Amino acid sequence: MSPPPAALAPAAAEGAILLSPASTADLHEAALRRQAFFAVVLAAICIGFSAIFVRLADVGPAAVGFWRLVFALGPTIIWAVAEQRALERRAPRAPGTPRVLFTRRQLFISMMAGLFFGADLVAFHLGLAHTTTANALLIANLAVVIVMVIGWLALGERPSRGLLLALVLSLGGTVLIISRSAAAVPGDGVSVYGDVLCMAAAACYAGYMLMTRLVRRSGQSHGPALGGGMVSLIAASTAAIFCLVWAVAAGETLVPSSLQGLLAVVGLGLVAHATGQGLTTFALGRLQAGLISVVLLLQIVVGTSMAALLFGEIPSLMVAIGGAMVVAGIVVARPGKPQPR
Repeated sequence: MSPPPAALAPAAAEGAILLSPASTADLHEAALRRQAFFAVVLAAICIGFSAIFVRLADVGPAAVGFWRLVFALGPTIIWAVAEQRALERRAPRAPGTPRVLFTRRQLFISMMAGLFFGADLVAFHLGLAHTTTANALLIANLAVVIVMVIGWLALGERPSRGLLLALVLSLGGTVLIISRSAAAVPGDGVSVYGDVLCMAAAACYAGYMLMTRLVRRSGQSHGPALGGGMVSLIAASTAAIFCLVWAVAAGETLVPSSLQGLLAVVGLGLVAHATGQGLTTFALGRLQAGLISVVLLLQIVVGTSMAALLFGEIPSLMVAIGGAMVVAGIVVARPGKPQPR
């Protein structure tokens, strides 16, 4: 038997594993999924400040949503433009070929995502005015259940056992916090109205996530995926128009009357939406909607902690235990790092 070629001898002697193109592609995809996971964690932290900024704003509920989206449009436009330029470099158009930014189907689904998101903002901001910060955050995050069920039935994203365990841990933690928060709210009927609005917000946010996931997926049945920047731009523009129309029709105060109110809506636009929702939209192209919705429960911990520091809403021991369970669920949900084959 002849010896191996000189170029391969050292590798063979050391027992090195030569990766096939398929294995290299798998590792690259796994790396992208891990990046998307950590992007969602950062998104949850940013979105966790939403309720705090809303509390500090001095305009109407729908107007808060409008300004949030307006201040987020600048970074979103930059993202969409950079995304299109990168696409042009990867796949240059033939001379004379018109540039197609999106199909009619993609435009329709992205606009539907925007309508769902605008309705979510209005319902959540109205609900937050009639209940505690903890209650509002916890009930609104029941979107996890809706996303899991519809994502399974409509998108064919069957949840894994690990994800179901993460869901049990996370929802178990939210139940503990809800039970304590509900007991702290005076039983005058006002909080029930706020809770119902937050439930409606949860349903609307689930619709936003599923529509975004649908337009961000690629495959033979629905063509190339639409980039996260373009999806965010279309959805944010649609949601801004929705919120503005609602605010005008409801006769809300539209313009912030103080520096605090202005900084609050700017923070909502740049931190909660441009960064938080932008990272979520990016991740929806790589991860299941159900997994992302579980990780986003981390925003509950952030929001309730900030409410305790700023508004004196000190969490009880039960709330702390519930928060720990939420974090445990996030750890379980984390996608693992596959080994080379």
